[in-house]
Amino acid sequence: MLTNKLLKLTLIIVFCNLAACGKGGEKTASSQIAAKVNGAEITTHQIDSVMKTAQNVTAENVAEFRKKALDKLIDQQLVIEKANKESLDRTPEVTLEIEAAKKEILARAYLKKMLANSSEINDSEFKKYYNEHVELFSKRRVYTLQDISTQNNPQTLALLNEDVAAQKPMMDIVEGLKAKGVKFSSAAFIRPAEQLPLDILPKMQLLKNGDMFLWQSGESAHVLKLTNIEESPVSFIEATPMIKNYFINTRGKKIVEDKIKKFRQEAKIEYMGAFANQTVANSSDTSQVKPAVAETVPAKTSLKNEQVGTKTDSAIEAGVAGLK
Repeated sequence: MLTNKLLKLTLIIVFCNLAACGKGGEKTASSQIAAKVNGAEITTHQIDSVMKTAQNVTAENVAEFRKKALDKLIDQQLVIEKANKESLDRTPEVTLEIEAAKKEILARAYLKKMLANSSEINDSEFKKYYNEHVELFSKRRVYTLQDISTQNNPQTLALLNEDVAAQKPMMDIVEGLKAKGVKFSSAAFIRPAEQLPLDILPKMQLLKNGDMFLWQSGESAHVLKLTNIEESPVSFIEATPMIKNYFINTRGKKIVEDKIKKFRQEAKIEYMGAFANQTVANSSDTSQVKPAVAETVPAKTSLKNEQVGTKTDSAIEAGVAGLK
């Protein structure tokens, strides 16, 4: 999950840093300092690190999220100062936890590097994947949609199918639902292709302004009307990091498991004490141990009225990671 969140914010963070570079002159060390707490410096790099785990960040709200990240770091520094005064970092329990955290971070860093350089994830596949999913890349679009959402049942579907077939105005459909006492909700929003459910992308690619269609998702039925299309293609160079992340997500677990199995075969491992009597089969079973590899983030399967990016700074890999 951590790797996905990191990649989700990479473009936004890079764009913001580039914008900052364009506004000022030559960078100095002080330009990286975001705040001081009793003399202790908090840098923009620390903020970037916190932002890697943030969710629902867009180009529009990234500044707000960065300020919240800074405030979080300030609070943390204040608590650390109190802990240091009490020498808590020298207690056996805290020392063990610090060492455990160091080992976990180092192990994850190695596995991340190993996956990035794995011959099983090669560049030749990236271009093929790019060409096979034009709706996410070379023919990527940003859609402005109107949505009427209601219950997915035979009676309502029959009514909505008639309305869509007749291409009725959305307001007329709303009035018809009201007249029949059908509960519904309506919204208007902007979605780039990767933020749409994957099962409707092929249909969306064929639509033109003013078209409407009926889409069923679980217990909900949606009448969607397309009011605007903006062509916003993503080049192969821009898409490559996200596609690579997709392959890491889908193949990474197997690669890590095979590599760790090889490490165990090469190492001299001696079980001591109470563990010495366990069988070899049990001792080598690591299926319940979760490897330090990114999890696949499923693509969104519902439409909600939420703020999303509208350019390539949106979460392109959100759609990529959900394709299988």
